[in-house]
Amino acid sequence: WDGYARTKVTTMGHITEVLTMQKACSGSPCKKIDKDHYVDTRTGELFEYLHIENRAESTESIRHTLTHIRALINTNVTEPQNVRWVTLTYAENMTDTKRLMCDYEKFWKRFCYWCKKQGYSKPEYITVQEPQGRGAWHVHAFFIWQEKAPFIPNDIMRDLWQQGFTKTKAMQDCDNVGAYFSAYLGDMPLDEVQALPPDEMQKSLAGSVAIEEKKFTDDAGLTKDKKFVKGGRLYLYPPGMNIVRKTKGIRLPEVEYMDRSEAEKKVCSAKQTFSQTYEVLDDGGAVVNVISK
Repeated sequence: WDGYARTKVTTMGHITEVLTMQKACSGSPCKKIDKDHYVDTRTGELFEYLHIENRAESTESIRHTLTHIRALINTNVTEPQNVRWVTLTYAENMTDTKRLMCDYEKFWKRFCYWCKKQGYSKPEYITVQEPQGRGAWHVHAFFIWQEKAPFIPNDIMRDLWQQGFTKTKAMQDCDNVGAYFSAYLGDMPLDEVQALPPDEMQKSLAGSVAIEEKKFTDDAGLTKDKKFVKGGRLYLYPPGMNIVRKTKGIRLPEVEYMDRSEAEKKVCSAKQTFSQTYEVLDDGGAVVNVISK
């Protein structure tokens, strides 16, 4: 960390993330004029935005979205026994994102009424919309109680959803649930990619950085190894779509800026579980900044 100019410390539940930069960013030189144009404030030149078709064409947008989801989950999913992870799936190939959220809102009202009748408190939630290779959408919901989460039979959850299938999971002990889930959103199983039509498979592979094998838990609860295309699902997300929603009681991560010595004191008693340093290059390949996380 010697020589670093600025340190960002993000506290997310039991996890503290420290990010240091040799040079502090002074902001973008571009000023937006309208949805189609921007001006370079250094030269006064007017440019036209190159609009993207999907999030896989905008790596910065993807990075911010997945980072936001990871931080929200890690900040709020701190007691596994208080959480239920529920997946809500349609029986048909439902591709209408407006209907998706409308159906979820109706489900949420029925779910809250059911909780009240059973004597359970109303939970907070974080929901994330996820597309499948065939174009269908479904919802992942983290329901978070202040006390131990109730047992909810899957047939009850299915009847409350009224649109198809549901899967309810108890949260396993994991030191970084947000990282696991955000990777789950972006990566696509290799066999699912190979089942796509040729043009769709090409799009999925074009947005990938690698194919890796990792462990996953199947419907029977068995842990297996499976190959995933990293970033293979990203091309399915429409640009500008808000894929994550939350209730008012969901806490935001705490973000602080400080010098290096203050950051060292803040995390000195914590166990380090991850470390990465990378260089930022300009168009000519020269190093303009070094970032350590």
